[in-house]
Amino acid sequence: MSSSTALAGLTAASSDIDVRGNNIANSNTTGFKTARAEFTDVYASSGLGVSANSVGSGVKVSAVTQQFTQGNLTSSERSLDLAIDGNGFFVLDNNGTASYSRAGAFFVDQNGFISNSNLQQLVGFITDSSGNITGATGSLQIQNNNIAPKATADISVEINLDSTELPPTSAFVSGFTPTNLPSSNTYNNSTSMSIFDSLGNSHILAMYYVKSHVPNVWHVHVGIDGQDVTPTTPALPNTGLGPYPTIYAAGVNPAPFTLVFSSNGSFVPNSASSLPAYYGPVPVTSGATALTNSGSLNAINLNDLTINGVVIKPSSATSDTVSTTDNAASSISMVAAINASTSLHGVTASVNPNTFTLTAPTYGALAAGNLTINGVPIIGANTNQAALQTLINAQSIATGVVASISGANMLLTAADGRNIELATNGTAAAATFTNFATTGGGGALDEVQRGTFNLTNANNEQIAISGNIPSHASLSTGIMAGIVQTSSDLLSIPSWNPATGAVTPQALTLDLLGSTQYASQFAVETLTQDGFTTGRLAGVAVDSTGIITASYGNGQSQNLGQVALANFSNTQGLQPLGNSCWGETFSSGVALLGFPNTSDLGLVQGGALEDSNVDLTGELVGLIVAQSNFQANAQCIRTADTITQTILNIR
Repeated sequence: MSSSTALAGLTAASSDIDVRGNNIANSNTTGFKTARAEFTDVYASSGLGVSANSVGSGVKVSAVTQQFTQGNLTSSERSLDLAIDGNGFFVLDNNGTASYSRAGAFFVDQNGFISNSNLQQLVGFITDSSGNITGATGSLQIQNNNIAPKATADISVEINLDSTELPPTSAFVSGFTPTNLPSSNTYNNSTSMSIFDSLGNSHILAMYYVKSHVPNVWHVHVGIDGQDVTPTTPALPNTGLGPYPTIYAAGVNPAPFTLVFSSNGSFVPNSASSLPAYYGPVPVTSGATALTNSGSLNAINLNDLTINGVVIKPSSATSDTVSTTDNAASSISMVAAINASTSLHGVTASVNPNTFTLTAPTYGALAAGNLTINGVPIIGANTNQAALQTLINAQSIATGVVASISGANMLLTAADGRNIELATNGTAAAATFTNFATTGGGGALDEVQRGTFNLTNANNEQIAISGNIPSHASLSTGIMAGIVQTSSDLLSIPSWNPATGAVTPQALTLDLLGSTQYASQFAVETLTQDGFTTGRLAGVAVDSTGIITASYGNGQSQNLGQVALANFSNTQGLQPLGNSCWGETFSSGVALLGFPNTSDLGLVQGGALEDSNVDLTGELVGLIVAQSNFQANAQCIRTADTITQTILNIR
């Protein structure tokens, strides 16, 4: 009996040595979990139980259990070396059979699947075509082929426009081309960036920022590859018809893209409740007689003259044979420039002095069209000054002009304060340039004559004259006339054609929300777009939540999936399968899959491996103890043998 008990002890000690030897052998095995031999005593028993004076029958191994304590995490140089910091197991697909492991030394196999050295594939949550993590699970795969290009759709710009800048000195010319780009003196600032079409071709988008004369308003012109793509502005609504103001439809840009800023410099976004409005040329009484005759006017340049917020551009095709400063400073030139944009500001200008002095050596018969004063024909037979005076004064009610004789000259005076427009066809024998001429100036009465000019049909507010820039004369009004905007436009290019064989039209949306207008230098804070060209796989990284992200040579990145972790109600019930893997059993309970760092699951650390949790020192000490146990049980057998020999030697 004592021999069998000792034999049981030898067997148990041997098992203990085996377990500890296995632990020691796997002390450097990645993800290995130390095992422990657990023993129970053995007593002989009958159907009625163990008697009170029974002697034990030895010991037996009741279980060899795994100790799933955390091993040390050691950094490595491979991005697909993964370690779990906390609870959980990697899920592996072994030809359709699931196994579970803490060993995270993975690589990419020939088919792109993330696998271990035993070709077991790592299971995780897969992504859709846009890289969004879904709830579906499957083997995680890394594709080595090029990432498909993405056409630019959304552009984000945040800039500061200097509120102290003046409008440009030259007009911005729309419709620019690659061979005729905007001149730098037609805009205040510009930005440029690369955008992409559906084939991944790169294009340069440029934005030109032009300060308006309207306070806190800027205009934006957009070009792609040097070609103007700013949407064409629609025709003015209800021009001359009314009613006014006319509200533009939502989404319509009545001018080049308009940016509106508040009085504190912040960007005013587009608002459906404050759409642009057009105020037509509704006449109101104006008491302004603007400027003086051409002899004292400076040359008109862009920005010298504004009417109701509209810039008056210099005229370049007006003929004034009297003035020596034609196309630069004459009243005729100014009137032509003002009236060229009457539909925008609602103002009509006319020119002529309130008093004309005529010299006429002879007078003949005047037929219709020979001579008109303020649009009224002067018709009749006349042979002297008195007769001409009578003819003119007969039409005073219509013309507002009274004629008087001053020596050899005829003096025409606008008694009601209006300007005088004096014209002749210059062809009739009795009404030639020689017969009618301004004193000291020569002929050319078939032209509208120079002098002061009056402004009529002022739009919405009486016009006031001011000089807000030294040596510049400007006309401004308290309320903007023409096109009025109190919020910014929605900036979009709806139908750009890349002309490279790519998808067309390509729509672009430009977002300037966050831009400012402060009294500081122009600055670009943000300049981004969502397109990219094609690119090859450059690297893979795994974050703490297990998301696997691929980076590409074009600077883009895309989620490829997320590592799934599994846990069990009873990890001690897992069945060791070898190769640092365990299998699910009835005792362990079903695997509970989840995302890393959720519930009781740990984090995933990329570029690291979990060491074995074997305590080598403890195992060596335990090995000595197991050896002592083995020797002690062997001594029991020797003692039993001695006793047996003593009995056999009795005589």
